Amino acid sequence: MPFTKGHKIARKRPVADEAKRLEEKLKGAGRLESKAQFKHILANANRGDCAERNLALIWFLFGSLTRITETCYLKVSDIFTKAGELKSTFRMKAEYTKTDRSRDCALVLKQQRKALYAWRDRRIKDKAMLSDDGSYGGLRGDSSLFLSRSGKRWVSLAFHPKKYMTQDGQKETMVCSSMENFIRNLFKSCGANNLSSHSGRKSTASLLSDAGVDYGVIQMAIGHLSDDMTDTYIIPDPGRLTNALNNLYPTVPPFGIK
Repeated sequence: MPFTKGHKIARKRPVADEAKRLEEKLKGAGRLESKAQFKHILANANRGDCAERNLALIWFLFGSLTRITETCYLKVSDIFTKAGELKSTFRMKAEYTKTDRSRDCALVLKQQRKALYAWRDRRIKDKAMLSDDGSYGGLRGDSSLFLSRSGKRWVSLAFHPKKYMTQDGQKETMVCSSMENFIRNLFKSCGANNLSSHSGRKSTASLLSDAGVDYGVIQMAIGHLSDDMTDTYIIPDPGRLTNALNNLYPTVPPFGIK
């Protein structure tokens, strides 16, 4: 069963180029320079009419290490139980992902959970796609978790095709350009020109590595496959990931301000 305590594989911290890239800031998406920079980003996101949504979205990137577009594909029922409680882990379905592979993601970071409940409450206040029977915390389970603001209404996000090159040739995927651009522009407005929507994954993985967290725990968090992982369900104790994530940002308020 995914995310259950089981056999632990003995590993040495890798020295391959793939692991070294966790420490680099100049290749591809950059990583946070400091936690003070992260506080600044959250404080700027906590402004305007979409503040609750924006904060919850950012915490997904840094707390669950998800990609921006796959996060925008999430449904309410993916992360809320029918009784209205947030799950501690959720399944990122294959159809949401760029790689067409499903994986389990953590939803244990305290600030992330507070931000998600605040976003749920905002949707309820605005009567944005509510459930008829109060299930899923009052939201329609089949509705998108994250929505777009259109005038005074909340509507579903739009996705557009994007082509990119791989070793196997050109491929096409659907992306949520509006949220990609929002995250990138938010970072730039905070002077973080080297950051992109992918920086949440890279920053948190790097901070976990810096803190000496087992490589297997980092693999579980980020969802990468490797040749020496024979079974994606043979994973470290999830309690260690819970502690590791919550120890990363102990002084960062969920909304970027005290």
